[in-house]
Amino acid sequence: MTKRFAELLLLGGFLVLAVLLYNSTAAYPKFVQGSTAAYVRFLAICLGILCLFELFFSSKNKKENGQKAPLNMADAPRRFWGLCILLFIYAASFEFLGFYLASAIFLPTTMFLLGARKPVSITLTTVSILLFVYLVFEKLLGVFLPTSSLFG
Repeated sequence: MTKRFAELLLLGGFLVLAVLLYNSTAAYPKFVQGSTAAYVRFLAICLGILCLFELFFSSKNKKENGQKAPLNMADAPRRFWGLCILLFIYAASFEFLGFYLASAIFLPTTMFLLGARKPVSITLTTVSILLFVYLVFEKLLGVFLPTSSLFG
């Protein structure tokens, strides 16, 4: 399987997912059609548009390059498996640590694993992401995120 074919297969899958996600909102109850269903439709439309943009730009890029590189899934196996393990630990730690504390540990650890070495950029990125999630999801949308059972 070539890298190009894998990209097209993945983009096609995401496009199908966007359509299915959009269509699934029709089955939502009437009282959430203006809020939750609208948000899910927005996400589906954004996903579909981004997939179409990527398909357009990758087809334009193919004409310029014309390469058929084989798909190499083992470029950095330590990073890949490390990321999989960290994601599992992150998800498992939600109940004990809560969303914010687990994320404050997971984000810098993952950035370090994936090659980031500047403490200032790691700290700013982590704080920015957590602040954005707090302001948008907790304050604006009122989404309840997992809380810590560690502190009671």
